[in-house]
Amino acid sequence: MKSLKDNRTIQKPLFDLLFLIQIRMKEIVQDADSELSPLQILVLRTLVDEGEMSLITLARKIGRDKSQITRIIQDLENKKIVSKKRSQEDRRSFILIPHKSVKEKVSTFIQKEHELVAEMTAGMGTADRQKLEKLLIQMQDNMKD
Repeated sequence: MKSLKDNRTIQKPLFDLLFLIQIRMKEIVQDADSELSPLQILVLRTLVDEGEMSLITLARKIGRDKSQITRIIQDLENKKIVSKKRSQEDRRSFILIPHKSVKEKVSTFIQKEHELVAEMTAGMGTADRQKLEKLLIQMQDNMKD
């Protein structure tokens, strides 16, 4: 394991980047005037990308607790963006279903994400992008453990 001193050299640029990404994503959400939070967009994107799923499965996939996801889903239901139906396999749980209009809304955000990533990786060659992808995946895996 690397020493703490080794990590200090990347700590500031890494956290600066994280905060910049957070700020830019909030700007993207505000510019879209969608009245959705970044976390609500993540929930919708997950439902669009991966299809209908239970609340517990959704919470696991995006790394949030069930109560937080429950509140988000209730808000999205009130906005008529998501609906629930009883699970056929487990009558105690519900399956979350995004409304048809969500796909178009999510695709707009995905396009903005692509533009942000293109801006962030401008000037990088293919080899550097591949190396960055491997490092980012490794960092995600480290955080999941």
